[in-house]
Amino acid sequence: MNKQLIIKTSLLLILASATPAIADSSLLPMYGGEDRSNDPELSEKDNTFIAKATRSFSSREHAAEGYVERGFDMYSQNKFDKAMQAFNQAWLLDPNNPYPYLGFGLMLKNEKKFCKTIAMFLQAHQKGLYENGFLADYAHATTRCALTRENQLQKKLFDDANILYNRAIQTPNNALRAYVYHSWAKSYFLQNDFSNSLAMIEQSKILGGKIDAALDQSLKEKIMEAN
Repeated sequence: MNKQLIIKTSLLLILASATPAIADSSLLPMYGGEDRSNDPELSEKDNTFIAKATRSFSSREHAAEGYVERGFDMYSQNKFDKAMQAFNQAWLLDPNNPYPYLGFGLMLKNEKKFCKTIAMFLQAHQKGLYENGFLADYAHATTRCALTRENQLQKKLFDDANILYNRAIQTPNNALRAYVYHSWAKSYFLQNDFSNSLAMIEQSKILGGKIDAALDQSLKEKIMEAN
């Protein structure tokens, strides 16, 4: 990942507001940042869980993969508390696995906490997640975060999003490219760049992409207003 992009996006780790404390830290990404090793009760609980999971899956890494799978299964069923608990368990087992961070990001995205979403997506990317669809989702969340910022920071975030889209589009899979172009069209629309938004829609259509009717209509109206 481009070093400058990492630096820019990392600013959001500082700018994102602190998450209010809640009774059950298992419902917060990475247990809300609590130092569990300094709490004897939590430390013993975690060590017991890790030992049991490692015996069941033969290694901590394999166990983490199993809990990641459970997390996404719960997420797909809209069982978000159970999904968060599973992603936290996966993270506890293997903090170098990128997928718990992806899960955390998706959970935060559901809550429309886009700046916190991209902080998690950044960690997933830094730990090796490069899949094109993920990069497009990362880019779109970055665009949505930018809308909550102003002036130079907003511009930098829009630039970051477009850099990510440029990388996401580098795939021979036409269906995936259609998805990326459509996502990019939505991003450009939010950036008030309607000509590029239209160009992305046309690219998506060429590749057989299904176009959001509301986006298509809104874009036509914006272009008519400009003319």
